[in-house]
Amino acid sequence: MSTKNNVLQALNSLKDGEFLSGEELASSCSVSRTAIWKAIKSLQDDGYKIEAVTNRGYRILSVPDKLDSKIISSKLTDNGNFGLQVFTFDSIDSTNSEAKRRAVEVGAFRDAAGNLTEKGKAAHLSVFAAESQTGGKGRLGRTFVSTKDCGVYFSLLYSPRGGVKNPALYTAAAAVAVVRAVSKLYGEDSSIKWVNDVFLGGKKICGILVEGIANFETGCIDAAVVGIGINILKNPVLEGEITKIAGSIEEAKSLNGEKMPNISKNDLIAEVVQNLIEFYGAFENSDEKIKSEMIQEYRARSMLTEKSVSVNPVAGTNGESYKAVVKDVDEEMRLVVQTESGEIRKLSSGEVSLHSYDFV
Repeated sequence: MSTKNNVLQALNSLKDGEFLSGEELASSCSVSRTAIWKAIKSLQDDGYKIEAVTNRGYRILSVPDKLDSKIISSKLTDNGNFGLQVFTFDSIDSTNSEAKRRAVEVGAFRDAAGNLTEKGKAAHLSVFAAESQTGGKGRLGRTFVSTKDCGVYFSLLYSPRGGVKNPALYTAAAAVAVVRAVSKLYGEDSSIKWVNDVFLGGKKICGILVEGIANFETGCIDAAVVGIGINILKNPVLEGEITKIAGSIEEAKSLNGEKMPNISKNDLIAEVVQNLIEFYGAFENSDEKIKSEMIQEYRARSMLTEKSVSVNPVAGTNGESYKAVVKDVDEEMRLVVQTESGEIRKLSSGEVSLHSYDFV
């Protein structure tokens, strides 16, 4: 065992309030005090917070919050479904891209009878999570900053029987899944901006990107790739105009004068994914009660209702931007707006702005 591991084992064995001196560590590890100092420094570089007190020694204050597939898996139940595998990465281009690469390897998720193929069983309900992303993606080709240690970035690959009928419903369910997790774990009531963003303390803390895996033989969307990025801690990389929009759970807590709870990234991912499994299972099994509860919660959390907004059609479509008042979100997750002329429109795509900058 290396000196670093020996030191870690020794410090982990201490009781609360106890310290271990450098001399005692050197003796027990049969190395020099310099080697102990280097081992301590290496552990700190790995994310361990180690307190050093003169004439007392060292003790661990906290361990690094690293993704662990076994921990995440242990907290999830799949209600008898196939799959439910968790893959973690230190760094990756995009968890959505990785999920889509795995989907390509699968080919057909289901056979003509609607049953999962062998490869489909292995991929359905797979979770891909990363400490950081080099090419995090948002809607309409935008980037999602995914800095190490500042948040959680993960994707769920899900193949429902009969295919994905309403992609917007899957996106909305993901937003509610995040809202519920943030409320349960952090005690914060967040809100949803149609259709894919979660806000807390007036700033965006979560972005969601749902992408479909098409079956060209059937013309159906065989599977959904549900990508979620949640900002937990303040991101030092963000600066300038983006800071007016992007925030974090930590910043929202500090605004309220509250201390940030010690919630592991593994717990947050597991909580969101468990909510997703419940919602998507309800869609697949025609559980109207759970589906209705999800839609009602989405509506209740909507930050746009009765707000005056600018509606901007998606690039490439006909139509110019216009002013409107948001009236509701319907059962198909379309945004219901009333134009200045009194016309009621139901939007299934486009961007909506509250201010001079877009919340996207």
